[in-house]
Amino acid sequence: MDTIWHSSKDQFLRLAASQPKYMALAELIEQAIEHKQLAYDQRLPAQRVLADLLHITHGTVTRAYDLLEQRGYVRAKLGAGTYVSKNNSLHHDMQISDLAASVQPLMGQESIIARAMQSLSQSQTELGELLTYKLNGLPRHQKFYRDWLLQRGVACEQHEVIFTQGAQQGIYSCLSALCEPGDLILHESLTYPGFFRACKSLKLQSQGVPVNSQGIDLDKLESICQSNMVKAIYITPNCQNPTNVQYSDETLQAILALSRKYHFFILEDDVNYCLSENWRLPLWQQAPDRVFYLASFSKYFSGGLRTGYMLAPLLWQQQIIATVHAQCWSVSMTNFELMMRALQSKEYQYVQVKLEDEIRYRQAALEKTLNRYGFEAVFFGLNVCWYLPAHLNMHYVAAQFKAQLVEVRTLDVFASPNEVCEINGIRFTLGGPTTRAAFDVAITRIDTVLKELLIRNDVVI
Repeated sequence: MDTIWHSSKDQFLRLAASQPKYMALAELIEQAIEHKQLAYDQRLPAQRVLADLLHITHGTVTRAYDLLEQRGYVRAKLGAGTYVSKNNSLHHDMQISDLAASVQPLMGQESIIARAMQSLSQSQTELGELLTYKLNGLPRHQKFYRDWLLQRGVACEQHEVIFTQGAQQGIYSCLSALCEPGDLILHESLTYPGFFRACKSLKLQSQGVPVNSQGIDLDKLESICQSNMVKAIYITPNCQNPTNVQYSDETLQAILALSRKYHFFILEDDVNYCLSENWRLPLWQQAPDRVFYLASFSKYFSGGLRTGYMLAPLLWQQQIIATVHAQCWSVSMTNFELMMRALQSKEYQYVQVKLEDEIRYRQAALEKTLNRYGFEAVFFGLNVCWYLPAHLNMHYVAAQFKAQLVEVRTLDVFASPNEVCEINGIRFTLGGPTTRAAFDVAITRIDTVLKELLIRNDVVI
């Protein structure tokens, strides 16, 4: 397909005001591809033509095209020019709109990993090291991830970074090391379902504690501690799943004080995605003797890599590592090597900025759609918590969405199997649709459901 695209000089100059010209041009072309101004397999303008049009050097265009090829947007055909390789013309009409799985849309992560694999394949020595058993990573992995955490403000020089196959293994390993069958573990009344699976497997008792706008209910927490021997509490304070509450500093300090008073440990899960302006340093930083800090790259980069990590109190480090060792002998460090190379690449931060912009767009689009029909929801990161009015039952509403090919989660999915969920609501996640076009289809379907709900406002289930 020949090129029919004409670049905007004014738009290019605006982009070039805040970044190098080759990066501005690459962004301009990316936007044209994302907005379907440039179609799959369409040829980009000849480099000399584009350079003359924008009054830039031929070398600047060359660097821009090379950068776009690295990011997976275009491919060069020898002697024929450069063509769009990213296909945004897929039909989404009959595809399921997945607003149930908490994942990030792919906006360049695959290209970053492809280059990481390519660079790793060229190093026989480092490949050889990865093919041997390593109980908790290679020394270069320990150094890199400690330094990376330190750059984020998490000082852990004296601790080992404990590598896990995702935070789920971290939860299981902590509970397994800390608890005996029959021990009582507390949790937020609605929480991550994987926690319940770990408790069931380990034959632990679990009890939910209500959550308010500041975090977990402190009076209820202390009341339980006064009448029970509590071994640990599992919390998600930066972005509570599914309610989207972010704990106040006062609540976190109170939980820490109660953990010392009643001798229980805190499992702090920081897996859920936060926009950069909302993320806070973990409670672990203040009390590394009481807190087990769990995190991963699943919601920030890719869930499929299974790269989780943990910081444990010094006295518990080796026991936690031994527990992981008992489950899988040793975590595969190839994925952590690839993630390390991804974090070291220039493109990682660029993709993170793109992901943030996309999540903000999706938040605004869904909020506008809900507000159009008089509904409100709680937005934070990837998740959206929609508390339903009394006349709308969450299972009925979820069924209406499913009829329109939209998958969502009802809030009772996040309740303990042993407890009755009295909260009526829906949790959306924003990252499932892999492209902007697929997400816009999901919004259209949601709009259809909301319109029908208002028409049939006499429904009571």
